[in-house]
Amino acid sequence: MSWEEMFKGDFAAEDVRAYGTLVENLHAVQNALAAMPMDREAIDGLAADLASWRDRLEPAVTDEQHQVNGRVAELPVRGHAMLPELRVSSRTKDRVEGTVRFGRWFMGGGMAVHGGAVSLLFDEVLGILASLAAGGITRTAYLHTDYRALTPIDTDLEAVAWIDRVEGRKWFVRGEIRHGDVVCAEGEGLFLRLLPEQGLGRRTED
Repeated sequence: MSWEEMFKGDFAAEDVRAYGTLVENLHAVQNALAAMPMDREAIDGLAADLASWRDRLEPAVTDEQHQVNGRVAELPVRGHAMLPELRVSSRTKDRVEGTVRFGRWFMGGGMAVHGGAVSLLFDEVLGILASLAAGGITRTAYLHTDYRALTPIDTDLEAVAWIDRVEGRKWFVRGEIRHGDVVCAEGEGLFLRLLPEQGLGRRTED
């Protein structure tokens, strides 16, 4: 089973483009919000607009198998609005490579990416590779991040992941985030291939 087949929803091409535009605009608003000064007019107006959209969207809430977020395989990070936009350039069962650009929304301080956002990116790119290699959906068992240098925002960064070893259902994966020749962070994760009775729409403890 391919990565696309694991998560792909049945969406028309024009709907995919429309959702991609929505996510792009959402990320742009997040970046602008993170960089704004104290402006009560803007804050009060945005709060009211968001409350209005919350009231409009809540009645349409659906289950995991039918939601759009994270199910659009044609978009970067499956169109998952929470994630930094990783653009995969090379993908095999042994290695994944791509680029990522963290906007102001992901800044921790000092114009550097928040450490939690770095780990979030590792969970995505390492998890992509684990699922590709395992031929099915995997779940993170542990994720370890070493911060080697500041990870800059608003800069194109290289993200790479590779398989370290496999033990039955256990897939050990390693990765790096680089800014040119500088290794900003290293990640190591253990991912478990889910059993047939586990997966999308099922909450399990194993």
